[in-house]
Amino acid sequence: MFKIIRVKKLRENLNLSETQFAKRIGVSQATYNRLEKGNGNFTADAVGQIVKIFEVSPYWLLLGEGGEEPVFIKQPNPTDQITITKDEFIELQRKALRQEDRIRELEKQVEELRKG
Repeated sequence: MFKIIRVKKLRENLNLSETQFAKRIGVSQATYNRLEKGNGNFTADAVGQIVKIFEVSPYWLLLGEGGEEPVFIKQPNPTDQITITKDEFIELQRKALRQEDRIRELEKQVEELRKG
């Protein structure tokens, strides 16, 4: 069981009513009101839901780390990742090396023109 010292600050920052916030984390408004006022403890499941749903740092929420304003975290999104084959990766490395070589050549040309 956890006392959450910043749950009200989070709710207000998100412009949610007690009822809206309670519904999102799966508790009744009456239960949420009691918990927000410090009359009881949040379960580990409720804390996990708050962190997951609102993408807020558990350290900020539970321990108060990170200042007064909520510290939001971006959850990994499978669409943010791509998969490539080993051969594609090797080809990308080769292209990067060719680009580095080209950059060096251009830098030499610029230096020669400056000396000109």
